[in-house]
Parts: sequence; structure tokens; C-alpha cells
Amino acid sequence: MDYHLYFHDDFDGTASGAVMLNFLHSRGDDIISYNPINFTPNLKKNWADYKFKEPFILVDFLYHPRATWWFDHHLTSFINDGWRRRFEGDKNHAFDPAKKSACDLIAEHLKKEFGYKPPRFILDLIKWATIIDSASYKSAEEAIRGKQPAIKLALALNPINFKAQAAAKYFETIVKSLAGKPMAKTVKIKIVKKEIKRIEEDNKKAKKVFKKISKVAGRAVFIDGTKTEAQLSNFFGYYFYPKINYVITLEFYGSYYHLSVGKNPWKKTPARIHIGKMLSKYGGGGHDGVGGMDKKSKSEIMKIAEEVIKYLNKHG
Repeated sequence: MDYHLYFHDDFDGTASGAVMLNFLHSRGDDIISYNPINFTPNLKKNWADYKFKEPFILVDFLYHPRATWWFDHHLTSFINDGWRRRFEGDKNHAFDPAKKSACDLIAEHLKKEFGYKPPRFILDLIKWATIIDSASYKSAEEAIRGKQPAIKLALALNPINFKAQAAAKYFETIVKSLAGKPMAKTVKIKIVKKEIKRIEEDNKKAKKVFKKISKVAGRAVFIDGTKTEAQLSNFFGYYFYPKINYVITLEFYGSYYHLSVGKNPWKKTPARIHIGKMLSKYGGGGHDGVGGMDKKSKSEIMKIAEEVIKYLNKHG
């Protein structure tokens, strides 16, 4: 059977798509379209009526009852209580917010339900998806400057200069490559190498202006990425301010503003603050340690950023 694949356009989502493709190929099935998706303004509001091509696989993203296959690990996966109450896991659907990556959840579920035996390079992909999605790097420097293929690939999975159709083709190339060969081969693909080089150059530019576009506010640092054209690493805040508890980063993605919030993974912070749950009241979501949200208005998202900083300083 052939499916349409929908996946979060980050490392874990892309890796999850590759695991699904490897599994499907092992049983004679295939994927016929690749559809990377991300959280944008009003997405949750319109999610129930999202126009999917069917039958479809949905991984590392919000739950949808029409999905033929669905796997996710975000505590904020359900857009309403009704869907959450009616959801029942089965062979094709699984939810486990205790998992550090959707990729690991998928592989474990497929092994249990279908006897799936992932090859060694897929096991390596799963390992790195878990490290990257849970920010389990050895240090902020490794997250920014690590030479491992997975870390380099993670840098290249935010192609903001690509139009929708080109981005879909770009991700299709990567998912197909990861499903059939080691990551070291994927990062050598010409278009991927070009994107990695662009991000590495952006990181060098961003480092030079970082102190000018960042401001410490108590236990948090706010980074205004709209003041530079360079694409920012989410780990710059921890790299320059290692004693800080929280990093809040604002970026502009062409038609909307994105606010990301994270806990310092190398410092203990109060477990009672779940970043994804905190941001869900603003239409966002995410994990315990990191989350994000989007708005079209800069003034609106700046107001939210101020509220978030006050909340984190008060409770963290």
C-alpha cells in the first residue's frame, strides 16, 4: 500500500519519516508524497479541517483522527479534550509523552507490533534523534559546532529560504536518503552540503552580533533574532550565558514571528515548569524543556515574550 507522509520539519520528524519509510519498504509498501509541516499561526485553529491527501501517515506532530498511522510524544499533541479522551492506541497509532523522541517511539512500537528489525544505520539515526530532540548534547558548544553527521544535518533542517514546493522536495531527498543509508552519506548530498555551509556561515555572523541582540532579564535571556539576517542556533544563549536558566528567542520566518523558549539542559531548573504546557495557552506547544509558538503580529508576540519572561523568573 502507498501512503502520503506528513512529518514535523525538524530532525526528529524527518528521522521518524525515514524510519517509517524503511519499515514500509521492508513489507513492500511505499510513500508517494512527502509533506513537511510546522506550527504556524492559526494551525491549531484549522487543524480539524486540514486537507490531507489520503491514506496518510502523520508523525511527530499533532494528533488527527483521520490518520492511517500516527505516532507522537508531545504532551500537547491533542487540540481538544474530546480527541484525547477518544484516542485509543493500536497497531497503527501510538502516543507516549515519556519518550524523548518520536523516532524512538515509532521504532519500539514497530518492533513490538510487527517484528520490525531496523538495520544498524537506522538504529544510529534513532539514537541521534533522541539526543537532538531532548537536547542531550554534552555541551552547548557541541550542539553548535559538533562535527558528527547528525549534528550537521540538524543544522540543515530549517530551510527558511526555500519556497514550499522546493522545501518539500528537499525534505523528500533527505528522508529517502536516511531511510536507505548512513547519515554520513546524507550530509554529502550536494543540496544538503550547501545548506549546512550556509548555516555554518550564519552561525559565524550571528556570533559577532549576539551580545548586541540579546538581553539578560533575571534568570532568562531574550534574543531578538529579527535584528540580524543571520539564522540563529537555539543554543547560542546557553553558549554565551552558561549560567542562565532559560532562553527565549524571537525570529521572523517571512510571514510570521516565531518565539522559542527553552530550559538550560546543562543546569537544573524547576521540574514544575513544563515549557510546552506553558506555551499551549498562547496556541503553541512542545516538550517539558523546549517549546515554541507563532504569531503574525510582532507587537503581540513581544507582549507574550514579556509575559513568559516574567512567569519564568517568578516560578523558576
